[in-house]
Amino acid sequence: MNVSMTMTVYAVGLISSKLIALGLQPFVTQWLGSEQFGRLDVLVTLSCLLTLAMSFGISDAIYRFAHEQQEPMTIFSSAFGLILTIAGGLTIIGQLAVPQIQQVLPGMPDEFALRCLLVTLFLNTLCCVPLAILRIRNQATHFVTAQVVFALTQGVGIVLLAPHYGIEGIMAAGLVAQIVQVIVLAKSFPSPKLGNNSLLLKYGWAITLSGVLNFMVLGAERWAIAQTLGLASLAPYAIAIQWAIAASLLLEPFGLWWFPKRFGLLRTQADRQHAATISVLGCQLSSLVAAGIITIGSRFLLIWLPPEFHASANILPLLGIAIMFKHASTLLNIGCYFQKDGKSIMLIGVISASCAVLLLLFILPNFGLYAFIWASIALQLVRAGLFFGWSQHYLRLPYPLYRLGASYALVAMLLFSHFQLSIMYEALCLLLLAIQVSWPWLGKQITKKREPSGLNKGLGSG
Repeated sequence: MNVSMTMTVYAVGLISSKLIALGLQPFVTQWLGSEQFGRLDVLVTLSCLLTLAMSFGISDAIYRFAHEQQEPMTIFSSAFGLILTIAGGLTIIGQLAVPQIQQVLPGMPDEFALRCLLVTLFLNTLCCVPLAILRIRNQATHFVTAQVVFALTQGVGIVLLAPHYGIEGIMAAGLVAQIVQVIVLAKSFPSPKLGNNSLLLKYGWAITLSGVLNFMVLGAERWAIAQTLGLASLAPYAIAIQWAIAASLLLEPFGLWWFPKRFGLLRTQADRQHAATISVLGCQLSSLVAAGIITIGSRFLLIWLPPEFHASANILPLLGIAIMFKHASTLLNIGCYFQKDGKSIMLIGVISASCAVLLLLFILPNFGLYAFIWASIALQLVRAGLFFGWSQHYLRLPYPLYRLGASYALVAMLLFSHFQLSIMYEALCLLLLAIQVSWPWLGKQITKKREPSGLNKGLGSG
């Protein structure tokens, strides 16, 4: 299977799996109501944190070290044995501590739902290893089949169980779907062995710590909202963040293409110019996604959701801006990841997490949800600035920042027009942004047609 076909298969699987979940959203919101939906999101957020702990960065370690081994199966077996030990131990501890976990979590989730979730996460973590193996071996069809079967099974289970059993039915549907996925992947599981532990753990702990710090910046705020403002206030925020993240999946094909290539474009000055230009182009594409969230997404939610959740339409545009700056952090950081020690990445994570805690402790309870969201946007902007500054310190690249500044200015004007209900100006800003982002690429195509000798120097040169 060639590269383009592989990417297409992955894209189809990713989008279809996400669409199944989003397609059920209007029904789930009606079945649960705002308070129960908020309680469900508390469990979803817990699952994100526990997945980081159970997986312990082992799947990332597989991608990092498998290609260096003459027998990759050695790493696969070692990783499976280690992840089986870690996830199994944490699952047993979690099952024993369910009553204590209930007391800590906002909304006191049901015991059955918690126990069901822990088993589901254990099985899901085990599946990380065969899924990583399938990706390494370029078996995209099998990989996507396992993902889509899981999503379909879960979706059918939710439709059958959620109207009658609520959150407990949704958790049960997830467990059944996970068991089905294990069956689909059964032949791809390696034999568990405990070898290469120090290599895998040394790499995995850094990935895990970075993930936990990122969770503090984007994830833990849901618990704080539920605890401070109530589960009913969390529900529309949870809906909005789901759609903001789902919209950002439009950038996944760009990321799948660009991230493996970027470190190979640092040898010559021309290569570095190209890498800088492509990175800024990625940021500009994220600004287009944010613009779509503002103009289309917010209006769509008013039609898609029951009136009880219409506050999501006002929250979504702001979260779109936060996600836009978050993408800038991942694209303007080449110099940070070029360093082998990763100290700057860890330090930025600590600074960002510390600021996020301050926002949760002081801004949210004293000034409310919207002030907190604006402060979170500012934090994402600061985080992007830190990555950019450290990246340039380690590896100076000629980023065409004037293009990015123009895109961000147009998005800001678009957001202002949206909240002022100026539809004409909103459409004008969107049109100008589309032209501004695409113009360098269009100009290059025109130049190519006029100069077939190949004298042009690449996208954005000059």
